[in-house]
Amino acid sequence: MRSGRGTARGFTLIELLVVVSLVGVLLGLLLPAIQKVREAANRVACGNNLRQIGIALHQYHFDNNQLPPSRLNDFHATWAVLLLPYLEEDNLFNQWQLDGSYYDQSDSARQTPVRGYFCPSRRTSSTPPVVSISGDQNDEQFPFGPLTPGALGDYAASLGTKAIDGVDLKVQDTPDGPFVAGTLPPVTFASITDGLSNTLLIGEKHVPLGAFGQGVYDCSLYNGDYPSCNCRAAGPRWPMAQTPADNSIGFGSYHPGVCQFVMGDASVRPISVNTDPAIMALLANPADGQPIPNF
Repeated sequence: MRSGRGTARGFTLIELLVVVSLVGVLLGLLLPAIQKVREAANRVACGNNLRQIGIALHQYHFDNNQLPPSRLNDFHATWAVLLLPYLEEDNLFNQWQLDGSYYDQSDSARQTPVRGYFCPSRRTSSTPPVVSISGDQNDEQFPFGPLTPGALGDYAASLGTKAIDGVDLKVQDTPDGPFVAGTLPPVTFASITDGLSNTLLIGEKHVPLGAFGQGVYDCSLYNGDYPSCNCRAAGPRWPMAQTPADNSIGFGSYHPGVCQFVMGDASVRPISVNTDPAIMALLANPADGQPIPNF
């Protein structure tokens, strides 16, 4: 008697190749969409970080009737340290000896990163390097002192249009930004006469690809010896980076086409990287008395 069971038929090579090709096409269509969704989520998370920093700045101002200084003095703690208690980082803040220099702090105080200081489109607080790999060396010693690594971060305080905060006595000029050194009269909300909503406070700092953890772009966010790593200026002399590969020391982000800032009223504003540097200068100077055109 003949068996009722037929012979099992498998895929031919051509059919298999067709299926593989269709899967490849589908993946090619889905991956860009997935990447866009991921970037949208990262941009929201970055904006939330800036929003929390903006709220912390307002709370600091409420307690001290001034904005935090860019740095207490040369070598000393920066705005990023002074805001720690307002970002629920009291334990880390209590490890800092504010009357001592950055180089006098414990390893734990200097090297502990804060998650809210990182933009997830660029990196996280656990993405190596977490601490600086060059740049944090005492520049008053000759040769420079040994590397003293500190925690990194992706945000910078605005120094206005001149990239100075008043510490360097060799620079015969006056700072014009909302953040100045603690040795100068403090900046208050009342002194921001152009309006809080028209003034940049904190923005994403540009770090070129391949320069993570490297001064002068990206040394410790806590080190007042190197303000270029925790502060930025804006304007014709300090244009925003157009792409992550740009070799510039200004504001800039890894979000396509925009850089995010927290304004004086604690609102977060994405600004096109193609914005006229002259307009950025108006936003960076809190008291120039000039109207800001639509952009």
